[in-house]
Amino acid sequence: MAKLWHHTNNEDNERQLERVDLKTLAITRPSLIFLTGFFTYDKTPGYIDDALTTMQETMAARPGEKKPLDIYAWSHAGLKEVFNLVAYHTRPGSHASRAGYALAAGVLMPLVADNFSIGPDGKAQGTPLPLEEAKKRLRNVTFFSYSAGTVTAQEGFNAALRMMKHIGYKEKDAREALREVVLISTGVISRPGREKERFTTLYLEATNDKIVAAKNRLWRPLREIFSRVARRLKIRHLSPSSTVLTAAVSRRRYEMREQADGKIVKTEVKSLLPRWFPVKTNHELPRYITQDEGLSEFAKIALYSLTNAVNRTQSVTPKTLLQPPAALQDGPAQAFRDKIAKATLPPKKRKWWKKLFFSG
Repeated sequence: MAKLWHHTNNEDNERQLERVDLKTLAITRPSLIFLTGFFTYDKTPGYIDDALTTMQETMAARPGEKKPLDIYAWSHAGLKEVFNLVAYHTRPGSHASRAGYALAAGVLMPLVADNFSIGPDGKAQGTPLPLEEAKKRLRNVTFFSYSAGTVTAQEGFNAALRMMKHIGYKEKDAREALREVVLISTGVISRPGREKERFTTLYLEATNDKIVAAKNRLWRPLREIFSRVARRLKIRHLSPSSTVLTAAVSRRRYEMREQADGKIVKTEVKSLLPRWFPVKTNHELPRYITQDEGLSEFAKIALYSLTNAVNRTQSVTPKTLLQPPAALQDGPAQAFRDKIAKATLPPKKRKWWKKLFFSG
């Protein structure tokens, strides 16, 4: 069964990996949950530890005051969860695996219901909170998903929506509450076009990411022919709560990374597959979360959007997530603002026949 983890300190003040009991988890302040990729399994503690460290190092670079932030990582039960990906892709509007239900029941449902539990019959139980209180509590949750984790996040939404309706929420109110959760989704293998009214979401898809491209060829083959040649950053708002960002990433095997002391160091981007393998996936996480403009046009987007997400105290939209953080200096802030403005596409116009038949 998929599990949640965090770092704690032992008696010697040494960092250690510890599993979180989802039955007793209580999120009361800003929390970032990393929904990891294919190879981070329950029985690979080294990969889980690396995932937590990656998020901690990323968030240590956020501009401004470092407010308290709890960071967690999600692991998968095993390679068999690949079958869940197939099931989700065939029914994205409703499918949720056991992992999706575990995520929803452990993280989200206690924030929207008093005395929440799963009864002996497997059904959700609890008393719905007033809508505004539920929304306020859910603002403490930020998901960062990568690769297979992008599907886990969507299954978590489907499961939470179903359970909220079961305990008495109207679907409209449940969706409004869940929109308070922010999701930054990278190396996307879910289906953004079918996920427009869910969490407040940024989808980052590299046009030359071969795993993402394989998924897109299956579900949108005609558009994929044109997107493969697109290299510059493009931003398309799919709905008030979801935005897709696409760009080509460099195939470079290193990135330039700024350390805590301000020194710039050259760091290897470890290949997802063995070096000798003839195909390069371009699916590696650093290509999505780097601050190196030479490695990816996504540079700084994940960091700044995550900073805005964990600092939020009110409802946000994808557009506000794509603003430079308030603490960023004027020069870099304006450069980032210009980058986003230049890449943002105008909204699509409605087709004339849709206007004619559905305008009323």
